[in-house]
Amino acid sequence: HKLVALLANKGDAAREILDRIKTAYEALPKWLQQGVVEWNKGSVEFENGCKILASATSSSNIRGKSVSFLYIDETAFVENWDDFFASVFPTISSGTTTKILLTSTPNGLNHFYKTCEGAKEDRNGYKHIEVKWQDVPGRDEEWKKETLSAMDFDYQKFSQEYECEFIG
Repeated sequence: HKLVALLANKGDAAREILDRIKTAYEALPKWLQQGVVEWNKGSVEFENGCKILASATSSSNIRGKSVSFLYIDETAFVENWDDFFASVFPTISSGTTTKILLTSTPNGLNHFYKTCEGAKEDRNGYKHIEVKWQDVPGRDEEWKKETLSAMDFDYQKFSQEYECEFIG
């Protein structure tokens, strides 16, 4: 029995990620689909006992659960990170194969910045990967000009949102 926890700074955002997973699941050939026991807005349970849970980041949402894969979206925007992560860490440190995926746009020089810097310097066990605007298919200099125009040429905001720049 495996538990995948999808957490985001807002419950709606976590449920949106789960909706995308459900859409991908439905697109699989029937012979690859595992039987579904429960399918609702906040979770999916399969007949083999595996579950996917979507929730907001709070210290109590996965406390006491054994999580096999933890995904935290918009990590830089999680408030009270130290308390939150202190409550989550026991759920992930108990497994020898547990994986964590943190994704976010930068949000100042906070906990996410420290985690990314530690990963770049190979100090914390995380692997750092950046996806900048130019890495997304279909985005070119014309796209950049249009986007900057829509942002009132706020180059600092563009750097943070699309070029993975930590500004502080």
